[in-house]
Amino acid sequence: MAMETKTHLLEVLQTEILARLPLKTISRFKSVCKKWKSTIESAYFRRLFLSLNRNSSWSLMYGRDELILFRGHKTRDDLPKSPAPLIPNSFRRYYIGDCDYRDSSGGLVLITDGSDKARCYVGSPVLQQWIKIPPPPSDPKGDSTVFGLVTRLDEDGVVSSFKVVRIASYEATNDSLSSDLSVLLYSSETGVWTFKVVHSPHQIGNMSNINLNGTIYFGCLGVPGILLAHDFYSESDQFRVVGLPDYPDYNKDYKRTLTTSGGSVVYVRTLAKKEETVLKIWRLNNDDDTWELLWEVGFPITGNYAPMAMHPFDVATVYLWSQQDHHLVSCNLRKGDYTVLGDASNDGHQDCFIDKSVCKQSVDELWRSSSDLDEEDLNFQVCIWLFQFVIPRWMESVPRPPQAEMIDTTSLLSHAAATHETRMRGIEEEEYFWNEVEHGRI
Repeated sequence: MAMETKTHLLEVLQTEILARLPLKTISRFKSVCKKWKSTIESAYFRRLFLSLNRNSSWSLMYGRDELILFRGHKTRDDLPKSPAPLIPNSFRRYYIGDCDYRDSSGGLVLITDGSDKARCYVGSPVLQQWIKIPPPPSDPKGDSTVFGLVTRLDEDGVVSSFKVVRIASYEATNDSLSSDLSVLLYSSETGVWTFKVVHSPHQIGNMSNINLNGTIYFGCLGVPGILLAHDFYSESDQFRVVGLPDYPDYNKDYKRTLTTSGGSVVYVRTLAKKEETVLKIWRLNNDDDTWELLWEVGFPITGNYAPMAMHPFDVATVYLWSQQDHHLVSCNLRKGDYTVLGDASNDGHQDCFIDKSVCKQSVDELWRSSSDLDEEDLNFQVCIWLFQFVIPRWMESVPRPPQAEMIDTTSLLSHAAATHETRMRGIEEEEYFWNEVEHGRI
């Protein structure tokens, strides 16, 4: 009995030590022996690790531009400091390497193949695993548009499945009052493409959106104060209409952002007053699409502050950008205090890096001065263009669809370079042909 107790205590101690190591080290230790592999792959170990590491590195992105980097826990020091470099530059720029970054969700990334419109890839830049998504049988030439990526997360926040969304068509209906969105959906669970038409009582304003746990949230064209939402894992063929919590509170001095935090959609509004900036923050209840007011706090900061994002894991931390002084402010809503953040090389904040020039340009573009806006635009402007790219806290393999091919990043980049070279050679040969025709040599 004493020996069994001692052995058990040693195993518990061993597990506690392993859970405090960097993820890549833990991954390597799976090959030490079957016992360690079983321990590391257990649900208990994963939850222990996540309980000890509640944070992760993440970036605030605007399109393909990284505005702000927040570094996470030290156990992640074996990974790059910024999530953005994990996505090769050739995936984030048009026509370079013939791969283009399209979307991300749950730490997975969707990229398209410029040489083959019908093909795309879903993968983990951290694990360097990429799934080759086959063309839809009904659209072998890729006439539909690769649009987005949605994921389902388990109770520990780990991706359990994904879906790729391709837009087949968008049609205004009922004298342009409503609309139909036709999509092709590829499921990692089945490895099969399906067709779906989703009906909306309004027109989608534009294709800018945020997505969370399978649902994509769009703005609305012509109808202020609402969002159009659809869960692409559901059987429903209807968009949900989600009213914003402060509509119809018109005020041209409000700045509003739709973001996510703690697994929920969050709505942030700022109002500049003479001696303070007042924040109101609501959280969307997924069960009935109602909003819960979480915070109404005034901070003694004055000027023109735009709400950028909530912390992805902490619903009590919000980030504001000063359009006047061009710096970032982190506000602790529980304590009612704030910290001015900046470039780590200048002010010692080693966990935050800011591209100030890109931030300034992006924020000025998103929140134009009221003199540049039409009266109609002043009514209810909500920013839904910023999103968080978060490095997963646990290194789970990319969900692999039945019979799908998985390749690594090196193979993908080699393919991109080869197809780009072939494409450029074809363009040169075509230009040479028409030049010869023009000069009468052919």
